Amino acid sequence: MPTWLYIVVSIAVAAFVGGLTNHFAIKMLFHPRKALYLGSWRVPFTPGLIPKRKDEIASSLGEIVADYLVTAEGLQEMLAKPSFRNTLEQKLVHYIENMAREERTVKEMALGVMSEETWEEHKQRAILWMQQAVDHGVVWLWNRYELADQPLHEMIPGWSPALKQQWSYLATDGILDAVRSELTSMKGQRMLRQLASQLVGQTGGFLGAMATMFMDEEKLVQKMTPVLVEQLESEQVREAVSQFIERKMDEITSLPLEQVFRTVTGEDGVAWLSRQAQNVLQWKHWVEKIEEMQVSSLVSRYEERLIVYVPRGVQQLLTILQRMIPNIMKAIQLPQLVREQVERFPIERLEHVILSVSGREFQAITWLGALLGGLIGLFQAIFMLWLG
Repeated sequence: MPTWLYIVVSIAVAAFVGGLTNHFAIKMLFHPRKALYLGSWRVPFTPGLIPKRKDEIASSLGEIVADYLVTAEGLQEMLAKPSFRNTLEQKLVHYIENMAREERTVKEMALGVMSEETWEEHKQRAILWMQQAVDHGVVWLWNRYELADQPLHEMIPGWSPALKQQWSYLATDGILDAVRSELTSMKGQRMLRQLASQLVGQTGGFLGAMATMFMDEEKLVQKMTPVLVEQLESEQVREAVSQFIERKMDEITSLPLEQVFRTVTGEDGVAWLSRQAQNVLQWKHWVEKIEEMQVSSLVSRYEERLIVYVPRGVQQLLTILQRMIPNIMKAIQLPQLVREQVERFPIERLEHVILSVSGREFQAITWLGALLGGLIGLFQAIFMLWLG
């Protein structure tokens, strides 16, 4: 064989072997995906390095990300940068300005990012949440201040004997005026005539018969009415009625509030107060009214105040976030999160990611192996020729 051909063949063979060796070495990083067996004997170097060490790689990546890449100190430094704060302020101001000119209704804007069914579901959840918040608030106040056992008079602002007497006088005047008006009315006169007739009819014997013959019910009522009215206007009657009302007020205001509610409304105090609060607030009505309003009508009236408040609001938000970041990092357990994500990451996609980033370098390694193999083949050929 000619010398030059011997040298060329040696270089070509060595270069081919070097390049092929590096090529398979790179492939063996990812292949085979699973271990191969001949009977019960596992074929060496199967599975590939990365599939075999995937759990260790995931754990190492989690520690690297948590210890060096995404740290609480790094996030706090990022939040403290003026450039980050300015960017956030500009975005918020721009968002407020856009919302102040948004002509769509709240519902139309929501339907741009969700379906009708999802919107209705969120709306019902919001209504239910607000109703439950009111119920919880009533229960909290009821239990916090132990209202069930509180006497009614302690719940009346400024309650005192003088106030009680004043109320009793007002109630007495109202009752006596109502009775006097009723007696002097046509209905009251008719009632008095019926009463007189019953009294005469109930009188038995000779006197009863004589009374029936000679007594005129109309005249009797005409004589009774001024007497009754005069008695109603007398101080003795007024004082007696007032004292009776005061005694009843003492009895009622001494009752526990829970008993008062059960006596007056027929249900416990918490249930009655919750129902009254729901009737007054009418969350469903307000939510349906808001969803038909234009976004601009809700935001434009507060636009200037919101924009003025943005810098201070952003600063307060970032300060709160800076204090919370260490606890948030502990809560999310970043190393474990990264490890779980890497473990769930398919090897095929991982190989694709690595090759997309380092594909050229791997090709360079393959050609470098061919180059080194060629050089080794050249030196081998020269050495063999030198040996004869």
